[in-house]
Amino acid sequence: MTSFNGSGNGIVLTAAAAVLALAGCGGSANDALPLIRAAISVKSISTGGVCEAIPVRISPVALHGEANKYANARLTGIDIAMTGPVDENGAPMCNGAGESLPLAPGEWEFSAPLRSGSSSCKKEITADGDLHVILIDGVEGCSGAPAEPVMGDDMMGDDMMGEAPADAAAPADEAPPAG
Repeated sequence: MTSFNGSGNGIVLTAAAAVLALAGCGGSANDALPLIRAAISVKSISTGGVCEAIPVRISPVALHGEANKYANARLTGIDIAMTGPVDENGAPMCNGAGESLPLAPGEWEFSAPLRSGSSSCKKEITADGDLHVILIDGVEGCSGAPAEPVMGDDMMGDDMMGEAPADAAAPADEAPPAG
C-alpha cells in the first residue's frame, strides 16, 4: 500500500494548477499581427580613413493601427557597424546596414550623426509598405535620393541668374524702368 504524506499532495496540486494556468495562457489574436522591422542602410564619408559604428535613433512621430504586442512604440536606436572605407568617386566612403527592433505601424523618424551633419527623415512604417531606410551623408530623405528642390533661387534657370525680379506693380506690357 502506498502512503502520501501532506507535503506530497501539495506538490501535485501545485503542479496541476501550473499546468492549468499555462493552458489558459494561449496566444491571442494580437500575436498573429506581423512584426514590422525596418532595414536601415547608412553611407557616410570616412573620418581619417576609419569607419566607426554610427548610432541611428528611431523615434515615433504618429502611431496608428494595431501592433503586435512585441512591437516597439517608443524611442529606440541601433548601432550600425560600418565597413570600409572604399573609394567611391574619389571619396572614402563607409557603408553599413542593420535592422530595427520590431516597430508599431505609423510614422517614424530616423536620424543619425553623419560626417556632414545630422541626417534625418520621416518614413511611414507599415507591414505591406517599403521598409528600407537609406541615410546617405549629404543627402536628405529616407530613400537616398536627392530631396525635392524648394521653390527659390535654386529654381531660377541659368538665364535668370543675376537679374532682378520684375516689379509687380508695373503693367505687364511695360518694361520696368532702367536704373
